[in-house]
Amino acid sequence: MDIAKYVGLFLIKNEYCFLPGLGSLQVVKKPAVYDKETLKMSAPVYVVKHSHTGGSIDDSFANFIANNERISIAHASNYLRDFCAQAKADLKEGKEVTIPTIGKFVTNDAGIIHFVTDPHLHIEGRSIPIFKNSPAVERKKEEAISNIIERTNIREPKADEAIEYKAPSVNWGKIILLIAIILVVLGGIGYLLWYLNRSGTENLALPVVDSTTMTSEPVQAPVAAPDTNTMPQSSASTEPAMATNGVINYKVVLHQYPSAEKASARANKLISYGNNVEVFTKDSIEYFVVISMASPVTDTGRIVDSLRRLFNPSGKVEIVR
Repeated sequence: MDIAKYVGLFLIKNEYCFLPGLGSLQVVKKPAVYDKETLKMSAPVYVVKHSHTGGSIDDSFANFIANNERISIAHASNYLRDFCAQAKADLKEGKEVTIPTIGKFVTNDAGIIHFVTDPHLHIEGRSIPIFKNSPAVERKKEEAISNIIERTNIREPKADEAIEYKAPSVNWGKIILLIAIILVVLGGIGYLLWYLNRSGTENLALPVVDSTTMTSEPVQAPVAAPDTNTMPQSSASTEPAMATNGVINYKVVLHQYPSAEKASARANKLISYGNNVEVFTKDSIEYFVVISMASPVTDTGRIVDSLRRLFNPSGKVEIVR
């Protein structure tokens, strides 16, 4: 295997190559120099520099050889090590080790290895990439411009022709449509607020009772919420009181609570809406918010259904017995 050939190829491509036992080769750039005698500026040049110390020991060069020879990296590393050992032995005997198109390794009188660059070697450094459109893109761009020019009908005005400038017009159709959309949105928001407010107050409205079948006691005017500690709590007899003309006064349970504070808070809120309610308890364990109603003896079911829909649709509403 010709390892020397791959040394030159890898060096030109990567501008660096390390050879175990021989040192490293690196492509360096010499800056431009001004010659005072000829009054001319020489261009910068790239030369190959040899170094005995340092070096980057990795598998990049062996991997490069392995990819080109279709062998494993381990085999490529072995070939590279054998090449360097043989080259070092040849240099000790006074022979030269040639790197094609790059130069050669030689030893001086003191037995020190150094590298001589081929005088015909010309290395161009890495240039800055230039971005430009492909020919296809350029053709498409030129065709588009030419098509626009061909479709454009340019008419030169006559000498006696009057050129009239028109004021910008207003698209009233779009403005009216925008106003209509805004009004619809505002109307929808207003309806939603009205519906929510109506739904929130329906549960606190007064019960509607048919005057032909039942009568209700007078409704109290809205008052401020009294202190829960002074809220009246009824523990009177649970038997309904008989009224005249076959009408009985009932106490109907609207809500049940485990504490007097919660029951009083609910009762105060209903009172603030004008309802005639009070707190009722049997055994100081359960507290009821009750409302007084007057109805014929045979029409109690209608009272319960009406009050349940208005005050506690999902709860239990019953007559105190």
